[in-house]
This record gives sequence, C-alpha cells and structure tokens, in this order.
Amino acid sequence: MNAADLAQQPGVLVGIDGSEASLAAFAHGAWEADQRGLPLDLVHCHEAPGVFSALGLRADPDDGPAAAAAERLADLSEQAVAAYPGLVVRTTVVAGHPGGSLVRASRESALVVVGTRGLGGFAGLLLGSVSSQLAAHSAAPLIVIRPVDGVPQVGTPPPDRHVLVGVDGVPDSEAAIEFAFAEAQARRVPVVVLYAWWMLPVAHLQSGPPAEPDLRGAEEEARRMLAEATAGARASYPDVDARLVPAHALNPVQALIEASEDAGLLVVSRHGGNVLTRRLFSSVGDQAVRHAACPVAVVPELSTRDTRELETARAGSAR
Repeated sequence: MNAADLAQQPGVLVGIDGSEASLAAFAHGAWEADQRGLPLDLVHCHEAPGVFSALGLRADPDDGPAAAAAERLADLSEQAVAAYPGLVVRTTVVAGHPGGSLVRASRESALVVVGTRGLGGFAGLLLGSVSSQLAAHSAAPLIVIRPVDGVPQVGTPPPDRHVLVGVDGVPDSEAAIEFAFAEAQARRVPVVVLYAWWMLPVAHLQSGPPAEPDLRGAEEEARRMLAEATAGARASYPDVDARLVPAHALNPVQALIEASEDAGLLVVSRHGGNVLTRRLFSSVGDQAVRHAACPVAVVPELSTRDTRELETARAGSAR
C-alpha cells in the first residue's frame, strides 16, 4: 500500500490536550498506528466561542489558542515520524467540546486512544466527560491510558505484561475477545480470559429446598463457556498463549479491577441495543475505566459481518 492509499485509510485517533495523560496516549497511539500499518490522527479540540464551536467546525487558524495547538501537533507529528519512519501522521484542530468532537471523529477511525487522570476514590470521579463519553459512545474501540509510571517516550512499546479480557456471559462478546487476542499477539504477551461469576448458571438452579451449591459443577460450566467463547480467537491466533480463568466472586467488577493490577491492558465489552446491556456496561465498563490499575480498552460489539470486514481490512493493511 503506497502513501497516497494509506492516507485515505481510517486511522488511530488520539485526543491531545497538552496534559501528561494525553502525551502518554500519544506515545501509545503512535505505537498502535505503526503496529497496524495505519495513519496516526492527532486531534486537538479547541473550545472556541461562537458558530465554530456550535457546529463542530475546524477552528479559525488565526485564533491564538488554535494556532498554538496546531504548532504543538506539528511538533508531536515530527516526534512520531522520527520514532516510526514511514508513519503517516494527520493533524487537526477542531472547534468544539472534546467529548462530542472525538465521538464524531471515531466514526471514521479504526481505534481511539485518550489519556485520563485520577485513580479511584474522588479522583476517579474526576476522569472527565471526555473518556466517559467516549467509553459510552465511541464507534471504534477505545483505549484509555493513565500515565501511572510516568509519560513514556514515543517509540517505547507497551510494558511486557499480559492482556486481560473480561467475559461477562453475554453471548456477543466476540469483538472484545478478538481485540484482546490481537493486542496480545502484537505485544507478544499472553492473554488471560477472566469470567468472574457471582451466581450459579441457570442449569444449576433447582426447585425445592435449597441444596449445597455445586460450585465444582458451576466452575466446570464456566470453563466450558470460556472454551466456547474463545474458540474462534484461539484458532485465529494460535501463537498467543491463552489462559482461561473462571473465578467465583461476589463482585465480578471488583474481581476484574483487582486482576488488572498485574495486567498491561484490560479489555471489556460495550454491549448495545437494549436497556439491560447498557446497564451492564454502566456497571462493568464504566467502573473499569474509572478504577482499573492499567490502561483499559472498551470495545463496542459488532455484528459478525462487521467483525469479519474489520479483520479483512486489518490484514490488508498489515506490513
């Protein structure tokens, strides 16, 4: 694929605001773009007054803050190309609220990467509307980065830690599992597939007087479900070391958050389409974004056709 064709491809979108968190997102986004053979899109959202902000248009280049943002993006572009020669970098300064602007831009992107600050407690409530809005509405998979170990230099690969993906028992989790396996392969690390369950599967419920819970049988059922849910990804990524972990936990969300302490990336699904699955995301995905100890990927579930088309596009653009 030549440079002209590559420039027309959906890219890896990174939101830049000058903070340490966004610079960490920039470093990771550049790595993702290089790994995927896709352009890197650096976007600064400038909340300009007047009609520009109302319509979400590009900011007036003569505006002082917008001009400063454009200069900052140009400097980051140079850093990215120096670290990854041949990388196509596109920069844009947009007028409008960052959350809404990035959600709109996500419709034309293969991946979105943003930074966020705060970890747990009151700080966790101050993550801001940008990461929360994207986690709930991004059309593309989203990775939320926290610079807990400082801001990495562009050109630095992710830490050598496994990818953790949470399976919640909802049938359509294929996209999140595929994303986790692809990330594990790119990082050359294992993937841990965790199914944390707090009640026995329906097959183990019975009428009449309560009996001693068959936890061993429930764990076997959970292992069977994990094996079935990951069969396709394990076949597509045979070189990835996959570890299937069923865990009985009173609070499945807390189990995921605790497991994230040793992970390099936590991947969760965002289910859509009805009130129940949106509530499930609110209780799992949103809490993971707010409180996980590692970066979090939120993957919107796609139809099987959409997933196949995405994999075909990735294979065609791979180096």
